[in-house]
Amino acid sequence: MSELQEQLADDPPVEPDLKAERVQAVQVEPEAPALVRLKAERVQARLKQMPQWSLSPGGDAIDRARKLPSPFGAADYATFVLREAVRTRQTVNISLSGSRVMVSVLAPARGQDRGTIGFAQLEFAASLV
Repeated sequence: MSELQEQLADDPPVEPDLKAERVQAVQVEPEAPALVRLKAERVQARLKQMPQWSLSPGGDAIDRARKLPSPFGAADYATFVLREAVRTRQTVNISLSGSRVMVSVLAPARGQDRGTIGFAQLEFAASLV
C-alpha cells in the first residue's frame, strides 16, 4: 500500500452536512407526449404487480416509501430517481427524512391525460429499483 493510500485509510470519513428533512420537486413537461391512457382497472391491476407502490388518495400519483441503510444511501437513491425522472420526462416529488425516501410519481399536469396515471408513469415507477 502506498503512503497516500495508508493516510486515506486512516482518515475518518468526511460526512456532508445533511438536513433531517428535504423536499425537492422536479417537473419536466414532455415535448411530445407519448402517453397511453389506461382505465382505472388496468392501473389497479398493474399496481398489484408492484407491491411497494400504491395509488394516492386523489388518484393523481403513485407513491412508494423506501428505507435505506443510511441517510447517504437515501440521498444517492433520491438523486438517481431525479436523474431518471429528467431523462424520461416524468414529474416526481421526493421527500427525504434520514434514511427514509418517499417517491411520488405524478400524473401529467397538462394535456388531455392531466391528472390521470398512465402507462408511462407506471413503467417509470416499475423501472426504479
